[in-house]
Amino acid sequence: MNGTPQHDQALHMLVGPAEFDAVLFDMDGVLTTTARMHATAWKRTFDEFLEDWDAEHGSNTPRFSVAEDYPSTVDGKAREDGVRDFLASRHLELPVGTPDSPAGEWSVYGIGNRKQQYVEEALESEGVEVFPGSVAWLRELRDQGIRTAVVTSSRNSEAILATAGILDLFDALVDGNTAIELGLTGKPAPDVFLEAAERLQVRPDRSIVVEDSRAGVEAARAGGFGLVIGVDRAGLPEELRQAGADLVVEDLAVLVARETDRVHHHPAGPRSYRLRAGAVRLLAAQDDFPIDKHRLVERRFNLDYVPQMESIFALSNGYLGLRGSQDEGRPSYDPSPMLNGFYETWPIEYPEPAYGFAETGQTMLGVVDGGVIRLFVDDEPFVLDKSEVLDYERVLDMDKGILERRVTWRTRDGSRFRLVSRRLVSFASRHLACIEYEVTSLDRAAHLVISSELVLRSENHDAKREDPRRGRVLGDGVMDRVGERVRDQQVVVAYKTKASGFVMAGGMDHRVLSGDPGDLPELFNDQDWKRVVYRFDVGKDETVKLVKYLAYHHDKDESVSELVFRAVETLERAASQGTEAIFAEQQRFVEDFWTRGDVIVDGAPLLQQAVRFNLFQLLQVSARVWGYGVPAKGLTGRGYEGHYFWDAEVYVMPYLTYVAPHLAKNLLQHRYEMLDKARQRAREVNETGALFPWRTIGGDEASAYWAAGTAQYHINADIGYALVRYVRATGDTDFLARYGAEILVETARLWASLGFFSDRKEGRFVINGVTGPDEYSALVDNNTFTNLMAQENMLQAVRALEWLEETDPDAYARLAQRTGLDEAEPALWRRAADRMYIPYDQERSLYLQDDGFLDLESWDFENTPPENYPLLLHYHPLVLYRHQVVKQADVVLATFLLGDLFTHEDKRRVLDYYDPLTTSDSSLSECIQCIMAAEVGDDLRTAEEYFIDAVGIDLADVAGNVRDGVHVASAGGTWMALVNGFGGMRDRNGWLSFRPRLPRRMNRLCFKVQVKDSTLRVDITRDGAEYRLESGDELTIGHDGETLVLKRGEPVRRPLTG
Repeated sequence: MNGTPQHDQALHMLVGPAEFDAVLFDMDGVLTTTARMHATAWKRTFDEFLEDWDAEHGSNTPRFSVAEDYPSTVDGKAREDGVRDFLASRHLELPVGTPDSPAGEWSVYGIGNRKQQYVEEALESEGVEVFPGSVAWLRELRDQGIRTAVVTSSRNSEAILATAGILDLFDALVDGNTAIELGLTGKPAPDVFLEAAERLQVRPDRSIVVEDSRAGVEAARAGGFGLVIGVDRAGLPEELRQAGADLVVEDLAVLVARETDRVHHHPAGPRSYRLRAGAVRLLAAQDDFPIDKHRLVERRFNLDYVPQMESIFALSNGYLGLRGSQDEGRPSYDPSPMLNGFYETWPIEYPEPAYGFAETGQTMLGVVDGGVIRLFVDDEPFVLDKSEVLDYERVLDMDKGILERRVTWRTRDGSRFRLVSRRLVSFASRHLACIEYEVTSLDRAAHLVISSELVLRSENHDAKREDPRRGRVLGDGVMDRVGERVRDQQVVVAYKTKASGFVMAGGMDHRVLSGDPGDLPELFNDQDWKRVVYRFDVGKDETVKLVKYLAYHHDKDESVSELVFRAVETLERAASQGTEAIFAEQQRFVEDFWTRGDVIVDGAPLLQQAVRFNLFQLLQVSARVWGYGVPAKGLTGRGYEGHYFWDAEVYVMPYLTYVAPHLAKNLLQHRYEMLDKARQRAREVNETGALFPWRTIGGDEASAYWAAGTAQYHINADIGYALVRYVRATGDTDFLARYGAEILVETARLWASLGFFSDRKEGRFVINGVTGPDEYSALVDNNTFTNLMAQENMLQAVRALEWLEETDPDAYARLAQRTGLDEAEPALWRRAADRMYIPYDQERSLYLQDDGFLDLESWDFENTPPENYPLLLHYHPLVLYRHQVVKQADVVLATFLLGDLFTHEDKRRVLDYYDPLTTSDSSLSECIQCIMAAEVGDDLRTAEEYFIDAVGIDLADVAGNVRDGVHVASAGGTWMALVNGFGGMRDRNGWLSFRPRLPRRMNRLCFKVQVKDSTLRVDITRDGAEYRLESGDELTIGHDGETLVLKRGEPVRRPLTG
């Protein structure tokens, strides 16, 4: 039974104060992520030593392998033991030396001291990160009165634990220094664990040991400890079991029980599943991705990560997106570029069609790929997953807005070649991308062939449709080549979609910056595969450098020749400008973005890196987006078929409104341009006014599943809410007068048409047969979120009309004529808003998600296996609809967006009731749960856990679908969690108030927001919050109930109260 799920569950139930008195934790890899730091330091130390050793002895000793040598020779052992064991694995032996041997000396102590030097440097530059799941369980153990200790071979443990902020959570510490002082034998001997048990005054058989190394597990087993838990972060559970582990888990989060679940007698709920997902390190393999606050660095190519990395390393500007595929174009998953708004249509087929169903699907297409550059050396091709790669590094430089790659390739004859490339998608010119590609021969003369390609790729037919989050595969042949232009090094091709009739032109042009290609390049002009081929003869240490410019244009209303002409003009202008100027222009743009939009998170380097990655995605999705919306995956992948949802208004717009309001205005303008089609859609579903599509690209409803599509009428109110928030924050009343008021009028009309005054509800206005944000409940009556947002929508429409009539009667008259406004309509909207029915349970003092939510059967979370999340992939919708189970924040979201309608206790009760029922199977949920947990929680632990899950959803691939693009809404939600959650910012009719609270992992949180003509900088530390007006003359804000009047140059500080 050992190792079976039944055994693991039984052991899980036994971990408590009745069975055990203490838990002894290893540190590296169990509590902290310093295992990566140690592995990197060991590799650097041994590789440097072996390089010198081989040079002196003429040998070729295999270098240190993190994957193989770290766990087998050094992990969990005292430093000197690790040196001896690794050297023995290479049949080497050195003098012992002394503890004072200089770092780098050829002795056991000298090499160990060199490794220690590198660890100290890394601690200084990178800091320390903890595994959230481990700390959550640790705190729970402390709350239960169980004693805790750290047992580690590290001699830096006290500094590491103090830096991580968890030193005070342990009653005893036994480390490498203790072992030296007492003469204790290191792991796998049990001495250090027995010493810790003695210091805690507990019996070994009444104690638990938690270890991640084979040596540590063997030590605990030899010491007779009552329970040995192995933490498998390397994907080798059997090794830990064979060493003697009773229980092996991927993360200690699975042992966490929810405090609110116990208090409110709810089942365990999905929290441990969610926490475990967020508690893994934010990148898939910790040894391959070092922490860097401004860059995302991939140190080793891994074929298994190709799909995910294509999304993570994608570049875009809101109009054009290039996937993060390798320069050679393979191996790849779905490498084709994307153009926002370029899609094919297809008839939606229903076995049983009905009136008003959406008729036409819309799917974003991959377009002709100009990112491919292939290299041949003396006819030998470089193929990343098949060639011998000595060094590899790929960097998404978020400070420069570029993607760089460095590779050292050893050919079959042993010669080395260095390949360096950098690419960008321009933030300054929406149609332009640029690639620099250089090759250096390090050892000998060689003949190089560089093939620069422009290819229309076949669709990825492996993209199965069982997961509704993935994009639809239309197959090949949905586009016809309708034009091309070839001249010298420049090639432009044009394609037209067969059904939607869209035309796009894509082209490439080249310049050789170093190296002599001799003859002119040769053009291979196949049908959908264009190649410009350069040939170079180079000597040792000579470099060839090629620049490739890419241009993409599309416009349904323009001719083929016009788009080809535009692409040529983009290429000519770029070539004239040159790459030095283009890259410099990109960096200036990005520097300005970070000046306005950065969020500083001090004390947690890994979180800072993840935060900046998310903010960078918001830049990439919006920089050049005018005329289009924001796809759910941005332009990093084709998940959700490139559709626009409510994500932009509720999750992306807040960041843009307060950081880059001109970009927020672009998105609202795009919604206005959809208004005529929204009016048409309202008529199709037998309503008046306008109904915006739930999912769309071109403005028509594209959701075939109407129960969770068209029925989500709340998108009307979401758009209205974002519009009003933008106008309040910016003071842009001109936009309200010219466009916004018309949107509010038409959306208010929809609500008046959709609902009615019900005699059975005492004349209250009810809205039946709708679906709220929670898609695990569909076609319900009186969804609280929908009703409250509809109420706000109608009230704002009335106020906008009153304001317009008072300030500009002529504009009011034009609006009334344009919309056919009846003078009685505003009164009806006000009455409906005033009489809006909101479900509320008096007995529980609880706002209900809808009329029937409490009548549903409770979901059996206790017996739902983790692999069954997300539930939508494993249960029929009808099963979900019959249960109290919530996909994403619904009523909780209402308490945030419309917070002034709820008391503090209302919000707390809502969170306490619905949070344990929420699976967070949607990426839109945990940022909202974080915000409300920060507002009403007694401490910030739960909010912090939710934040970690939200910020790491893509870098940790928590949802398992980052291969199809990053989660743009969650990126916006990350900013909201920081600013609205821990910063406590609320916008009350254009007046900002703050209630800052700093979570344990952060020593500082700093951000800027723009309100009308003022820029406010908020800087939160343990000592308090500082408010500084950086532009504008005066701004009135609130801090925890106190009114502050800020003047430029006169910062105001206030203490934190929560």
